Amino acid sequence: MRFSSKLNILSFSNLVHRRLIQIVFKGGSTGLFPYVWLRDCSLDPQTYAVTAAMKGRLHFMRDFDTNVHPLDVSLDKKANCLAIQWPGNVNSRYEQNWLKSRCPANENVRILRRQFYLGLECVEQWNRKQIESRKFRFLLDRFIDDDRVLHDFLCSVCVHGIAVLEGNGKNSNNSELFGKIVQRIGFLQRNHFGEIFEVFPKPNASNMAYAGAGELPYHTDFPSLSDPPQLQMLHMANRAECSGGLSMFVDGFHIAKLMAQRYPEHYKLLTSVPLEFVEEGFDEHKLMDGSDERFDYDMVARHKTIKLDDQNRVVQVQFGNVMRSWFIDIGDPSLIQKIYDALKIFTELCYAPENQLIFPLHSGDSVLWANTRLLHARGGYAVIGVPSRERRVIGCYFGWDTVKSRVRTLRDALKLAQNQHTL
Repeated sequence: MRFSSKLNILSFSNLVHRRLIQIVFKGGSTGLFPYVWLRDCSLDPQTYAVTAAMKGRLHFMRDFDTNVHPLDVSLDKKANCLAIQWPGNVNSRYEQNWLKSRCPANENVRILRRQFYLGLECVEQWNRKQIESRKFRFLLDRFIDDDRVLHDFLCSVCVHGIAVLEGNGKNSNNSELFGKIVQRIGFLQRNHFGEIFEVFPKPNASNMAYAGAGELPYHTDFPSLSDPPQLQMLHMANRAECSGGLSMFVDGFHIAKLMAQRYPEHYKLLTSVPLEFVEEGFDEHKLMDGSDERFDYDMVARHKTIKLDDQNRVVQVQFGNVMRSWFIDIGDPSLIQKIYDALKIFTELCYAPENQLIFPLHSGDSVLWANTRLLHARGGYAVIGVPSRERRVIGCYFGWDTVKSRVRTLRDALKLAQNQHTL
């Protein structure tokens, strides 16, 4: 059935034998919409509860008729929408823009929707030259006051795996400032070091970062956990008065790509053989209410150094030589030498100057990065023996779900072009 060219839906056909409705839109594009999908996704009040506080489908899959047929299909010319009457006295209206932007199996729709996840589709790998040419530094004052800057900061973490806040030394030792930064981002992810930790040399060190001021090698945090924190943030409360203590980062996804290109056999080992990581001891830290807590732990986990998805895309890099144990779960001992060779190559690529992003964190600066993508390290520095003047870093962890949710809510509130509706 065809309609006036003033309408954005030019025609529709009810293909009963295929259980589809075919729509021709203005401009000539077409879409095929299955009956079952149209009924299930109808936003009428009998199908969906839609309020400011929640959105959710009302009918149970147990009771849903997957072989449903429409009783009537028509075009509401005034509203320029498809109108369908379903069994059970359900009346649905499908606005043309809604239909066109959600057309099942349409390649453009699929590509656009994948962007909604803020996952691999938006990732841009980097070496030193590439990351230094990109926007990943932001002013702390504007981050605190401007939601668009907050959005761009978090997007940089999604895309590049890292973003830096430049505090210009203001109130760097102020725990209230750190709290404001955290609050702008979202919920913290607690672990066996508490919610917030401080890095400075101390007795009974529970972590190599606390054990001294020496260099720390490239690693991801907590390979000893089966579900390690996905993002880490460090805030430089007080920079070392002597030189040193540089922050070092490398894109593990880029390193994995280089290994696949240059050392395919070693790459195959790191993507197929899990390594065991252990962490045993205790940590003493303060809780949010200011009380002290001691937590004893004995963590063990296995990870492939480079984790792939079902399309052989790199989705996680996880490695820490300090926590790597003696156990390698393979039946052929001759492969052990090759595994060590692969780890050596992986590490050498991390330390190649052209792959490293190295910079000082000044007092008041903060950095947020993807812990399951980037590896980080620290240059050594001198301890001067005066606690109030020593290098002190405050840190915490976040989950991707929290950060990506924040990006989406900001896009919605700011009405940005990248925004997509949930339903």
